[in-house]
Amino acid sequence: MTTRSILQVFDRYQKERVAFVQNIAELAIRPQNVDVLHQAHVLELLRPLLTDICVQIQQCAIIALGRLVNHDVRVAQQILTQDFIPLLIHNIDKKNKYYKKAVLFVLRSLCKHDAEMATIVVSSSGALEALLICLEDFEPIVKENAAWALGYIARHSPHLAQSVVDTGALPLLVLCLQEPEIALRQIGASALSDIAKHSVDLAQSVVDAGAVPHLAKSLNNPDEKLKRQILAGLSKSNVKL
Repeated sequence: MTTRSILQVFDRYQKERVAFVQNIAELAIRPQNVDVLHQAHVLELLRPLLTDICVQIQQCAIIALGRLVNHDVRVAQQILTQDFIPLLIHNIDKKNKYYKKAVLFVLRSLCKHDAEMATIVVSSSGALEALLICLEDFEPIVKENAAWALGYIARHSPHLAQSVVDTGALPLLVLCLQEPEIALRQIGASALSDIAKHSVDLAQSVVDAGAVPHLAKSLNNPDEKLKRQILAGLSKSNVKL
């Protein structure tokens, strides 16, 4: 066989993998498809694709995973028990913004279900550190999704909120309030609110991080959703301007 014919075998194999994972990601959009996909062992088929040699396949597999987790608690539990998280966050600092965004979607979807799942994510080796790396990212969309995930963790309980504080996330969330992107400021304010609402001590941590002046300044912004997030944060933390 010639070199060209040999390489064509690999090319066809990659195209088929791309087509498969794209179809799974599309099917995973609809909640009614999750049961059938789960019965077809979709997680076992997606797992090796998370470390595929092709970056496009990796990203599509993670997006599919996030959609499945978002729709179904059983899938979320399986992701946690089968240690998918270390695979997802490995070398995340070296990945592109699309990969990071997809991973953050998975983490956020896991954490939103309940406090137990959020606790498992927090206790997973490197998960909170990965969120902080993404919160420091240059790309606003990555910061936004990291802040969103941290807010989902913090909202469940004082203990989880304290875990977010202990990682050093507060100064980075305060920086989100100073960014030009409205969506990033909204989510940053929401995450701070989710931390502050639990106790006076946590509210004081938000104050000590310097959040109040930036929250107050943003009240002048015409965006109504941003104002609601800020007022919620201030009221829950019992902070008086």
